[in-house]
Amino acid sequence: MFLRSLVLVLFLVLPLMALAQDLPQPLSDTVSDFADLLPPEAEARVAAMIRKTRDETGVHIVVVTLDRISNYGAADLGIEAYAKRLFNTWGIGDATRNDGILMLVARDDRAARIALGSAYDPVYDGRATRVIDTAMLPEFRQDRYAQGIEAGVAGAVDRLVTPFVAKAGVTETSGFATAFNYMMLVPIAIVAGFFALVFRRSIGDQMARFKRCPTCGSVGLRRTREAVTAATAVAAGSGLLHETCPNCGTTRTEPYDIARRGRSSGQGGGSSGFGGGRSSGGGATGRW
Repeated sequence: MFLRSLVLVLFLVLPLMALAQDLPQPLSDTVSDFADLLPPEAEARVAAMIRKTRDETGVHIVVVTLDRISNYGAADLGIEAYAKRLFNTWGIGDATRNDGILMLVARDDRAARIALGSAYDPVYDGRATRVIDTAMLPEFRQDRYAQGIEAGVAGAVDRLVTPFVAKAGVTETSGFATAFNYMMLVPIAIVAGFFALVFRRSIGDQMARFKRCPTCGSVGLRRTREAVTAATAVAAGSGLLHETCPNCGTTRTEPYDIARRGRSSGQGGGSSGFGGGRSSGGGATGRW
């Protein structure tokens, strides 16, 4: 009788123990490359892209690579359920906006998932599918994982984050079609205007390369920025813009304002870390 009871207890408890396996802890708040798919220079580029997006839009993207999800606390979960669980356990995205994005790549399972925060309406599931199908899977099929991940993050910023933050009306395919459509001029103008507004500082810094030095007349000024007073949730910060001529060494310095940071905990407005965001299971999966 005792042995039979013990067997029954083990039969009931062991599956629960398997489900209770610990999920991995994040290696950073940008990229957790457990499968070593990204060379250091590629990981640095992806992390920089994610930080830039978060600083300028408040949206938190996280990239996670695994060899197999079964090796990281998955038990019998498929990639969709696993991605949702990992998303909510880590708390990706802002807790009030729920606008985070998780890009999960499981190399040996030959599956990838873009999991979206609960604030994204279902039309973004289709757009996530197209990011995976057009930017990621063609590279993954050639074992070019770094290239696929970089392209996927860039695609997520362009096709998911930008229209979401701009609150532009989108469809599953808007922005992907190659045929020109005059009716698309209005949303394109909205998104382009938002893009120019958000990235105006970076654009201005790049355009400095075409300016002439007022001292020697050579082209190719370089801009650097120095934060003097950090921005907070209630007050803007300040910094100094340095414009230097590499030919003669002339430097011009002027002050600039740093926008206030978001009030939400975690990463809103550009701060680091995880903010307690939630996913309801939306997103898309691709296999190769």
